[in-house]
Amino acid sequence: MKTVWIFDYLDYKAYFNAWVESQQRERGEFRRVALALNVSSTLISQVFRGDKNLSMEMACELAEYLALNETEAEYLLLMVEHAKAGSFKLQQRLGRQLRRLQTDARRLEKRLKKDVTLSDSQRAIFYSSYVYSACRLLTDLPEYGSVDAIARHLNLPKNQVQRVVEFLLDNSLCVMKGDRLSMGPRRTHIGSDSPMVNKHHMNWRLLGFQKMLSHDENQAFFTGPMTLSHKVAEAIRKELPEIVSSIMARVEPSPSETSRCLNIDWFEF
Repeated sequence: MKTVWIFDYLDYKAYFNAWVESQQRERGEFRRVALALNVSSTLISQVFRGDKNLSMEMACELAEYLALNETEAEYLLLMVEHAKAGSFKLQQRLGRQLRRLQTDARRLEKRLKKDVTLSDSQRAIFYSSYVYSACRLLTDLPEYGSVDAIARHLNLPKNQVQRVVEFLLDNSLCVMKGDRLSMGPRRTHIGSDSPMVNKHHMNWRLLGFQKMLSHDENQAFFTGPMTLSHKVAEAIRKELPEIVSSIMARVEPSPSETSRCLNIDWFEF
């Protein structure tokens, strides 16, 4: 599926029409949007194929339908304001705001792209065990700035954690700040087409199986085999990325105070 990035656009109609074209599903996207915005399909067609504009309220609902994060949603609303501007001076001012946000977003995207690359051999090591990711994430919590503290928390041998931390430091996934470990500037990402992705899923699910035995009230596990219609099954599958995006939109700006793992499975049997 072609990725459509909102910050490539100054016109919200051009952005939305490009997004519609990128969706690999049956026709009827305008009808689905109309249902989500509680308006007629005719009005949606008049907006995105004609001269009408969305109201700000409709734009807010559209941002939710598109599962935009907070920054993207604000950018969409600003594009709508720009399109509706009643004077040339106001349009120019809003246009400058849009271009500033574009510049900021591209600068951030470039930084993130530069940070994410690990070599194949480095990825093979990092995704060989959940311990690498767990150690790295724990260094973002104030109480786990040392090998001893991490080893005690994970109930692992100190020498094993020491080897893992040395790998993280060598590859800028962790750094030393004074006398404590901290999460480094480099990021990790594994694509769905990577040969290591199944290992990554298995690592954290195996840890989940171990955690089930502890009967900790702060943990939650749900397994629900079911029968349902094809239509509902497909709808739920499409909603899952939106649910994850919604969760991450709350997680990312929150302070690092504790650690959790979220595993989601949806499969036919």
